[in-house]
This record gives sequence, C-alpha cells and structure tokens, in this order.
Amino acid sequence: MIIYDIFDLNYELKKVWGNLSMRRDQCVRDFVRNDEAVSEEFTSLPALSVVIVGFGLFALLLSQTYLSYEERMGQLQGYQIVDSLANQLTSLERSFIREGGVFNVSAVEQDSTFFFRMSDQWKRSGWRFLVRIHWGNSTIDFLGPEDTTVPHRIAVTRPIGVYLNDAQTIPGSFTVILWRRPT
Repeated sequence: MIIYDIFDLNYELKKVWGNLSMRRDQCVRDFVRNDEAVSEEFTSLPALSVVIVGFGLFALLLSQTYLSYEERMGQLQGYQIVDSLANQLTSLERSFIREGGVFNVSAVEQDSTFFFRMSDQWKRSGWRFLVRIHWGNSTIDFLGPEDTTVPHRIAVTRPIGVYLNDAQTIPGSFTVILWRRPT
C-alpha cells in the first residue's frame, strides 16, 4: 500500500507539474503572439540610441574642427611673428642694408651687435631665433647654431641681393628661424 501511494503520488506530481509547465508555456506563447499587447516605450529605444550616437558624432566632429582651427590660427600667428621679425631685420634703416635692399655681408660680420641685442630681447620672452644668409655655396648663421631638438620651428625666407664687394652682388636668401625654448 505504501508503494502504491508513492507511485500514485509521483504520478499526481507529474500530472500537476506538467499542467503548470503547459500553462507557463501557453502564457509565454500568448504574450509573444498577442497582437493587443502594447510595448510602446521599448520600441523608441533603438531610435533614441541612433539619435544619441548621431549627436555624439556631431559633437566630436565639431570639437575636432574647432581644435584644428585653433591649431591653424596658432601657426598663422607664429608665421606673422616671424615675418614681422624678418621685416625688422631687413628694414632699410639698418647699417648692413645697402641701397635697393642689398644685404652687406661684410658689414654684418664686422658688427653683429644688432642681432645680439635683438636676440636678448626675444630671449626674455622665451623665444630664440637664428638668422641665416645663404648665397651660392656659402651660408652664414648669426646668433649661434639652430636648436634642432625643438619640434616646432617657424621659418621665413626672403630672396635678397648679397653684396660681397664692389664687383660682386649675387642673389641669395635671408632666413629667420624662430622657436620657443622648452622650459
């Protein structure tokens, strides 16, 4: 009798469990296949995520454009500073500039204190510059060697006439190289 009751109880449990399982499966099927169900708040999530990603990409593009603009403006400002320095150095008032804007190399070699005075003024603000005169196969650097360890240097080159002596005036170039000394 006890064995029969265990089998009977086991059979009843399986029957109840099976009914519960079938009811659960039926509920899930009804929920998934129900056309009357409304899940409105979840259908807008994919669209919302696309809009958020779009705004993020727009903000990224806008910030990169602004940073690029700022960098270009800094480079332009640096070029304008060097161009102004080159104008100061090659103005007709200088003793080493002859009539017609010809550069007198011997006058600069004899007295280059003007370059050193101007260099001292720029050193106080953290800038260094080098003046290079090049003609033919010859090059003269004033104010010492160029600091090649500095990654960002700005240079302006102008064509000039180089006065060597009364018989020779040849074409050459006048270059000003400016860089900021790392602190």
